[in-house]
Amino acid sequence: MESIYGSLLEASAFAAVLCATALLSTAEPPAAGPKRVNYGRPFEPPTRPALIALPPGAVEPAGWLRDWCLAARDGYTGHMDEVHVEFKRAWAAEHKMTGERLNWPRGAWPYEGGGYWFDGLARLGYALHDDALIEQAKRRFDVVVTNMNPNGILFLWWLNKNNPDDAKAVTCDGGWPIWASGLLGRGMAAYYAGSGDKRVLDALEAGYAGDRNWVQLVGGMSSIWPAFQTYTWTGNKEIAAALTGLFSKDASGTGLPGSRYRKMPNPKPGAERNDHGVMFLEGTTPWALGTLWTGNRAFLDATLAWHDLLERAAMQPSGVPVMDEFWGPPGAFRGTETCDVAGYLWSQIVLLTISGQGRMADRAERAFFNAGPATVARDFRTHVYFQCPNRVADSSPPHPHGPQASGNSYRATHHPLCCTAALNRILPNYVMHMWMATYDNGLAAVHYGPCKVSALAADGVPIVITCRTGYPFDEAIEMTVQPAREATFPLSFRIPGWCKTPELSVNGSAVKAAPDANGFVRIERLWRPGDTIRLRFPMSVSVATGCDTNAQGAPYASVSYGPLLLALPIPDTQGPNTPDPAARWKYALDVPSQKPEEDFAVERQPMPAKWDWPLASPLKLRASGVAIDWNPDPKAPRLPAEPFAKRDGSEKITLVPYGCTKFRVSMFPVTDRAFSLLAPKKPAQPSGKGEFQ
Repeated sequence: MESIYGSLLEASAFAAVLCATALLSTAEPPAAGPKRVNYGRPFEPPTRPALIALPPGAVEPAGWLRDWCLAARDGYTGHMDEVHVEFKRAWAAEHKMTGERLNWPRGAWPYEGGGYWFDGLARLGYALHDDALIEQAKRRFDVVVTNMNPNGILFLWWLNKNNPDDAKAVTCDGGWPIWASGLLGRGMAAYYAGSGDKRVLDALEAGYAGDRNWVQLVGGMSSIWPAFQTYTWTGNKEIAAALTGLFSKDASGTGLPGSRYRKMPNPKPGAERNDHGVMFLEGTTPWALGTLWTGNRAFLDATLAWHDLLERAAMQPSGVPVMDEFWGPPGAFRGTETCDVAGYLWSQIVLLTISGQGRMADRAERAFFNAGPATVARDFRTHVYFQCPNRVADSSPPHPHGPQASGNSYRATHHPLCCTAALNRILPNYVMHMWMATYDNGLAAVHYGPCKVSALAADGVPIVITCRTGYPFDEAIEMTVQPAREATFPLSFRIPGWCKTPELSVNGSAVKAAPDANGFVRIERLWRPGDTIRLRFPMSVSVATGCDTNAQGAPYASVSYGPLLLALPIPDTQGPNTPDPAARWKYALDVPSQKPEEDFAVERQPMPAKWDWPLASPLKLRASGVAIDWNPDPKAPRLPAEPFAKRDGSEKITLVPYGCTKFRVSMFPVTDRAFSLLAPKKPAQPSGKGEFQ
């Protein structure tokens, strides 16, 4: 296969597009496909993924999404070294931790935190085409690149692999320093994909090749992805041997903490114990690469099965699982670490790229549009460690680890610092993967929102597609296609799984919008400059129900509109930690019919001139079926143990998107009538021993 990697573009504006891609994709190529593949790597694995990620910078945010990215730039992402001294120390030349100090309780957070931050910093810099952010990322990576030496341990260049004390130190706490190095490796791979800086690629190759197999060392799950990417750019045989050993049949005894996730979960209740959230996400997702490396579908199937189990057992209405230490059943006051919001979004993007299944993009959108904005204040300068579906006071019931109850407050930092660093990954990872390339030299619209993509199609023809939309606050998406010259190539469009009646037209002519098995509609035609595409995804109200096993089995209901979770807002007019004391929020839903569209009226307003997730949302729902009958102690809020029998005081309330709120109720108690009509199924529960039943 001839690769277009490294070739010259027809227009200088596309120079950055050629550098490299951050991911590969999994369907077999067409039998009579083109000989050269845009964005193909020089050394691809035996099995192709379904989609190919574009390099950072190919997709540029617009509209409300750009406003949010600029807030990130001006808040945390562009100023992390001003937020806490540990981020100044992150992978800095003068900060060299050794021995037991490499263990995280003794202060090695700058290495993990630096990896998370640098990854988001580089990607956001390229997404915004912001020279200052890119230069900042370059300065930080340059320290590692410049100091790499043959005797270093991965990217910990100041250690000596021939020194027994150093070799022992990197295995502390389950291989914490190796874990942190893998996170840095991801950031370096993203930076190389955007910049094409050969020195960075050399550093990646030096880190993962050599006579020590850091990929299979305890703590190395984070290293699998950047090691894999480094191979696809270099073809390094030592890296290939490490990956082959990792994915071999006899590797089940490897010391990696996620080894059990290489196989299908046991469906028997109580057979699988739960896990720390980050360890679950990082322990399951990389095994899907085994399918690409070996051709064995079992690796991908196992990973998908574990994530489907998580979806069934732990998913919150906001689109992220309960992960306030271990994963567990959803609940109004169960938390999700901000680390896990970033990690869950990343995992679904990886699984989408490899499998091509649009349902992963559905999950990613729901997490991004709901849980994503709940992690940070509107100015992107304070954040929560934990978020809960219901937040009615500044503190909520304590969570089992980290800052516990104080982790529900918006603060500049929380201890530990992992969430402060990881939140920088959320926005750029979504933006970068809104569009991807396909092996038939087309492009695929994967996640939606206002943006512009500048990429290659057909036989290397530069193309710009501009997407104008208020999605997900609006149903319509308009695209203008501008190829450098007329060319025939396919464009694919993901149809959200929640959308029952999608509409698609090209130049005003309707096109059948029946998705394939993976949820995409493919259009191959001669595209001319100025061609227009219109997508419309009609949204409808849906009400989901369940039992909060964390509150004596109390029934609850949540309301969604398309990909958005709706919530009753409690105004935070004095800042994100001060609810309006006069606000009324003690409501229970009493949905009188099984037709939610009859119980909720949709109200729309124009998008604001500047987007900061305002309470004055452009999309609202007016709910008519409610009952004022809930009177918990606000200092220790809980859902009631029983459904409501009374229906007195019924009145209308207004719901807004969950992401626009800082205080809210999104998991509502329900009346007995609504509960009997909606008939939720009782979810499985974890036992006190951390096992899943």
